[in-house]
Amino acid sequence: MKVSRGLLIPIVVLALTALVSGVAWALRIQLYSPRAPFSAFLILVGLLSAGYLFMHETKSGKEIPVRRIPAFDAIEEAVARSVEMGRPVHVTFGFGTISSAHAPQYVAGLGVLSHAARLCGKYGAKLIATLGVPEAIATTEEVVREGYYSAGRPELYDPTYNVRYLTDQQFAYASAVQATLIRENVGANIVVGPFYAESLIFMEAGNMVNAFQIAGTARETQIPFFVLTADYSFIGEEVFAAGALASGDKETLASIRGQDVGKLLSIVLVILGILMLLAGTKMVDALNWAWKVG
Repeated sequence: MKVSRGLLIPIVVLALTALVSGVAWALRIQLYSPRAPFSAFLILVGLLSAGYLFMHETKSGKEIPVRRIPAFDAIEEAVARSVEMGRPVHVTFGFGTISSAHAPQYVAGLGVLSHAARLCGKYGAKLIATLGVPEAIATTEEVVREGYYSAGRPELYDPTYNVRYLTDQQFAYASAVQATLIRENVGANIVVGPFYAESLIFMEAGNMVNAFQIAGTARETQIPFFVLTADYSFIGEEVFAAGALASGDKETLASIRGQDVGKLLSIVLVILGILMLLAGTKMVDALNWAWKVG
């Protein structure tokens, strides 16, 4: 049976891991630290292999099915409503630095911005993109410009009006966004990215001008505020799926499918761990035997 290269590489990686672990065990070398369980390393290797395999399949032409997200579909409705009311569309994806742990959420926010910019070009809407990430200024300008140009409406692009860098300081950024929402009387307020205490400030300001609001974040402490106050919301990791849908990048969609494998594995391990605990055995002791023997 012929084995594809995409499947062969993960198999080789797992085989080498097992071989090195076996040699270490035979030589009684403690290869893995007790503070870093061996089972966690194996799970990491398995998830990386699954992600690589799905990416390889997409390059071979296989389609990755993705559940449609109501909040993503509502972006077009938000833009269309703004055009009918003669009011601009506002999009923001946060403040801080792109080198932080929240970088994937910034990228997802840029993907949503790209989708909104194309729709604004399609319907002839004015777009205001505010941000507090200095490293992303040029990228944001290019994303908005490409949106208008791809829709055949280059005359609508004005970098001074469309892209507004505010500040990377949290509450100064929050105050500036709030002022922009009220001063510009926006028709739609799209907030996607990593947010903190400013999340409710944005939603309240959007509500004051009766804006159509779409919001999302992967920060679990802020999700409830968006769910309660926005017309549509991206819940948790839906922001990454939205960014992938907006960009149309098949490899990104494949990586999301790899993450789904990790979620399924986590659910299985939780259930198995509870059952083993009820039977008087700790799963962690059963999974970490390798480094203990070594």
